[in-house]
Amino acid sequence: MNNALLSSKSMSWCTPPEFFTELDQEFHFNLDPAATEKSAKCAKYFTPADDGLKADWGGYRVFCNPPYGRQINDWVRKGYEESQKPGTLVVMLIPARTDTSYFHDYIFNGKADEVRFLRGRLKFTDEDGNAKDAAPFPSAVIVWRSPDMAQSLRDMVLELIRGKGMTANEIAATLSDRGQQVSRSDVGPILTKAQAAGKVKNAGKRLCSVTGRSAIVWKAESEG
Repeated sequence: MNNALLSSKSMSWCTPPEFFTELDQEFHFNLDPAATEKSAKCAKYFTPADDGLKADWGGYRVFCNPPYGRQINDWVRKGYEESQKPGTLVVMLIPARTDTSYFHDYIFNGKADEVRFLRGRLKFTDEDGNAKDAAPFPSAVIVWRSPDMAQSLRDMVLELIRGKGMTANEIAATLSDRGQQVSRSDVGPILTKAQAAGKVKNAGKRLCSVTGRSAIVWKAESEG
């Protein structure tokens, strides 16, 4: 284990490039507010000298992997507060410490739009991109969207099945894994109405990975 990376004096856990790339392909980030010149993931970024905690994130699509020291509560609060500004998306990678006050104050109870708990342990890097041992803690990706950017449940459902067939139970399970309070009974009516509007189609049946039973597979109709 790399002791320097894990010491209390080193709170910088740089994001694995391949992990960031996967998120960036989904969210298209344009601001990294907790970076150094070496670790920055976006063309626009704030270094410790710029003090991202005091800077304005409004209007940006933000990726933030904050220092994991005592100030992490301030960073999580900042992420939530900035996400309330128009046209703002904030995605934050943090340790999955669900007993902390900041999880309860700024993430749980509907504060975050999505909470994605990561399977296994990430292998963070140093500032030069050198991979280290797996982290001694689990991680979570928190997503906050400004009210004007927040996706409706219908939009989320259609986005999930665009190019990929899923059953209603699979859709509900996937959204639940992302922190949405969604059940099969919520998804069914959305699919029925979307089918009537020509937005989705019945793509046949197969065994559902959630129930193990045969179920209708839904796909979004191409907009072209």
